[in-house]
Amino acid sequence: MEGSLVVRAGRYAYMLLAWAFVAGIVLQVFFIGLGLFVGPENLVLHTTFGWLLHLGPLPVLVAAAFAQTGRRQILLTVALTVLIFFVPILAALRSSLPLAAAFHPVGALLAFWLAIVVARGATRLAGSTDVETRTTRGEWMLVVVLVALVLFLSFSGSPEPV
Repeated sequence: MEGSLVVRAGRYAYMLLAWAFVAGIVLQVFFIGLGLFVGPENLVLHTTFGWLLHLGPLPVLVAAAFAQTGRRQILLTVALTVLIFFVPILAALRSSLPLAAAFHPVGALLAFWLAIVVARGATRLAGSTDVETRTTRGEWMLVVVLVALVLFLSFSGSPEPV
């Protein structure tokens, strides 16, 4: 009984973090709107928040593992983490590879769609009474390796601001 309460609490945390990340993407779009329509001095909001946002899927991914969401939901969250990792990097390639940088908004659209898919799955899971699903060792290893890799790559060097 106690274990099932922990799993259910983890599932609610997963759901809240997933929807908070969706809200973060919406806020990021608002920041680019400020930069484009209010004044270019506001572009720093978009750039700075984008680098913070690219770490946003990490707590969602860890929560997915703790919430015992099952392989499909963990893999969707892994995909979101990988995609979001590359979105700001694409923008940073603006000077050296402008054609690659042009995929920045495409990546952002895909990330928004995938974030909604993850959040909707988390919402369905939070309402579920099935607490028998277990996160496998392989899934835990994937989560741990991906979190460590993203953190290492994010903090081992800083790209030039756009």
